[in-house]
Amino acid sequence: MKGDLRDVRVQFLIVAVVLLLVDAVAAGLLLSPGVRARGAEYEQLRVEKMEKAEATAPAKGMDQKIEAAREQEATFREERLTNRYSTMSEQISGIAKDAGVTVLHVKYDQHNEGKNVPATYEEVGINVQIQGSYDQNIRFINTLERQKYMLLIDGVSFGGMQGDSLTVSLHLSTYLRNRT
Repeated sequence: MKGDLRDVRVQFLIVAVVLLLVDAVAAGLLLSPGVRARGAEYEQLRVEKMEKAEATAPAKGMDQKIEAAREQEATFREERLTNRYSTMSEQISGIAKDAGVTVLHVKYDQHNEGKNVPATYEEVGINVQIQGSYDQNIRFINTLERQKYMLLIDGVSFGGMQGDSLTVSLHLSTYLRNRT
């Protein structure tokens, strides 16, 4: 039995020496400059990965964002743009009537030449000349800015004044939606 115990001690001693050698080699590798450089490289790559993941985060869910934008564009198209000049004329005439001004002149012109307007839209310029008191003209302009259809005021010029009546010329821009 003493012989068996001695054999076990020897085997245990051999295993312990082998494990100590493995530990010594592992410690040497970990402390070597090559492994430290790899650790620094790993850390740099980890930081780069985190930065790139953060930079691409806004792109997550892009399909849903694009679909929502398409729905918003369709709603805007239907609610804020017309497909007929007569609707624009009716709108301007109604605002003028409510404001108490007289519409002297309305002229439409298209502006698509040389502009990057999508095929589903047609840019339209409207020159409107109105006449009324200062308060009536201001009321017309304010109502025009707040009305349902998109009409952008590009320019305002004042003409002559006859008594209390002031002539104002406005240049408006809008888009006509094509019937597609």
